[in-house]
Amino acid sequence: MLTATTLIGCNTGSAQSTLEKIGQLHLNALDGSVTTYYPDGYRERATSVADLLAASTGFFEQEFGVRETFSIAVLDSASWVKVTEIPYGLPFVSGPPNVVCLPATSNHELAETIAASIAEHDLDSKHGMSNREIVTLFTDLIGFHELGHVYTWASGIPTPNKWIDEFAATYMAWAYLDKTFPKGAQIWVDAAHALASEIHPGHTSLSEFEARYVRVGIRNYAWYQSVFLLRVREVYELEGIDFLGKMKNRNWSSTAGIYFLDDMEEMVPGFATWARTYRLVE
Repeated sequence: MLTATTLIGCNTGSAQSTLEKIGQLHLNALDGSVTTYYPDGYRERATSVADLLAASTGFFEQEFGVRETFSIAVLDSASWVKVTEIPYGLPFVSGPPNVVCLPATSNHELAETIAASIAEHDLDSKHGMSNREIVTLFTDLIGFHELGHVYTWASGIPTPNKWIDEFAATYMAWAYLDKTFPKGAQIWVDAAHALASEIHPGHTSLSEFEARYVRVGIRNYAWYQSVFLLRVREVYELEGIDFLGKMKNRNWSSTAGIYFLDDMEEMVPGFATWARTYRLVE
């Protein structure tokens, strides 16, 4: 879902991989099914993230018949800037070799954006958690979106443009959460509703998303990703995990329609209405 910037396939030739950059920082590492790197003082945080994300590997292997390896890096701002130019706090995945990077703290714009958006929505009362805990969990759940990119690629699901790539990754994440962590899924979508309603984006069209991507700014990017998640949930309630099979078997060679909205509409009606509702089409 949100946030996440995908860098899969970006390492070419002799370019240094993100994992190699992380290795040069001489961070601590948790041993386990998924190696997790972290700076001094963040072992508890790293363990929490590792336990959350590593539990998903069996699900994706069983559902899609693919086994992927990945590492996790839980980074403070000082380590983050040595690894990527992506703004601190915005989770991303890079690879291969695949490494999911998440922030070690909540001192960043994305956390501030989430906190401000959910402040008046009583999610703390609904879910029995503090808003601070919800902000942290929401950010961590984006890690499943990042893994969604890894498994979308590994499963051979073609994505013809950026917004459909983000949609597919979130769909993967939602399929996992719905079946294994429904409380997390509900918190994720509740917070997405708040973000979509409270943020007043400067950019709303798919054309701007395709052209600018994360350059729309963190708040605006959070709005786009939240809107994508809301549609993912709608489609999942109708189609379940089978919709990913429809995407995999779709012939995306057609250029009819705006940014393949017509193709998505043919597979599951409702995309056109959704796009108009959120001003995704000009």
